[in-house]
Amino acid sequence: MPDQRLVPAPVFILSPIRSGSTLLRCLLGSHPDVHAPHELHLGGLTVTVDDEFTDLAMRTLDLGREDLEHLLWDRLLHRQLTEAGKTVFAEKSPGNVFIWQRLTACWPDARYIILRRHPVAIADSIRRAGDATDLAGAAVTVDKFATALDEAAAHVPTSVSVTYEQLTAEPEATCKALCEYIGIPWEPAMLDYGRHDHGPFVYGIGDWSPQIASGRIQDATPPPADVTIPPLLKHWCERWGYPA
Repeated sequence: MPDQRLVPAPVFILSPIRSGSTLLRCLLGSHPDVHAPHELHLGGLTVTVDDEFTDLAMRTLDLGREDLEHLLWDRLLHRQLTEAGKTVFAEKSPGNVFIWQRLTACWPDARYIILRRHPVAIADSIRRAGDATDLAGAAVTVDKFATALDEAAAHVPTSVSVTYEQLTAEPEATCKALCEYIGIPWEPAMLDYGRHDHGPFVYGIGDWSPQIASGRIQDATPPPADVTIPPLLKHWCERWGYPA
């Protein structure tokens, strides 16, 4: 079945929340060959078989529920890619770190971009976004996503790793490397993402801050100074090579 996919080799950005994935998808989506829409949350797009006769019909076709969901996911990507008139699909839902096994099963030839950011900066961004009351609470979320991300990074068939700090400090060099990995020519217009339509910037399907809506690559917000760093965040700083 996977060898019959309409979109055989999509690109998935795997990252924690609040790690710069919206900026990365806007830069990629500014390439003339790449369609990078808002988050699709494929993991929540499910199929239900309601009765015994439909179940019999699908089993006779040797199609289980996950097979049907994969067909739906692939058709959705193909629909959006065709409407955009482009050739490469890039998807960035942070929840993809929890369904990477499904993604590799659906698209064995998919490519993956592993995106990381300073764990304390992630936690602070979560806190400032109102999704946690303090760094300790945000650290639990960081730990959940980081654990799943590292598991995915160790097992997906092919990937390239970048950091949000690299992306903002050296956007041209970083995007050139990503273009080479994806197999598309470097396009300088990628860096001027504000000149392109990237859909709505709203809560729930990506970053919604004035910083991303500005259309300009801005310096990465550093982790807050003079704060007590929770042990969970210290662990991830050490594991990912960031100072704590």
